[in-house]
Amino acid sequence: MTITGHVHDANYNIVFSEAINQFNYQHGLSLEEREQLNYTLFTVEEHTSYLAELKYPSTFTITIYLYNFDAKRLHFFSIMTNADGTTVATNEAMMLGIDRQTNRTAPFPMQFTTQITDVYNQQPNMKWPKQLGHRINIPN
Repeated sequence: MTITGHVHDANYNIVFSEAINQFNYQHGLSLEEREQLNYTLFTVEEHTSYLAELKYPSTFTITIYLYNFDAKRLHFFSIMTNADGTTVATNEAMMLGIDRQTNRTAPFPMQFTTQITDVYNQQPNMKWPKQLGHRINIPN
């Protein structure tokens, strides 16, 4: 906890990161599968927006959306809501598929591509929040 009584910014990022890890584990890139395939994912960029306080202790939910993807990249948009349904934070992340032998980008394994394609196609159509693609800026 911080002196403010709400969750520290680093904790939000840990939770978002772990939620995306769980998504990937459930869709064909578990730790065991990564080991067998000599393949992993690296986060190359992320942006978190803090929209409301999440006080200690609080219950929350993370919802993950796959905004876009190609053969080597995943673009996630995740939303954290508190117990009453208020959006308290959002997280946008870009991940790359990596061949661990060369430590360079590589296409996703076929079973992962198949599963994330299904997830992408089955997601509800949604109006994306203004935080998607948002950049840090001090307007003139």
